[in-house]
Amino acid sequence: MFKQNQLLDHPLEFDNAMYWEIPVSVWRGNHYVDYGGVISMHDDDAVYIAGDYFLKKEFGFRVRSTID
Repeated sequence: MFKQNQLLDHPLEFDNAMYWEIPVSVWRGNHYVDYGGVISMHDDDAVYIAGDYFLKKEFGFRVRSTID
């Protein structure tokens, strides 16, 4: 499963985070950008969280917390 602060890199990781409703935060490099939330959708270019979208090539997505 996921570890706290794990960076999501692969489409399958985004799929699993969305399916399991794992909250993620949004980062640009080493700088925190947005509290984020649960991923509602993603495609090759963007991640959609709480009505906003973030481009994958500009931002990183880290697991905020995990379910046990």
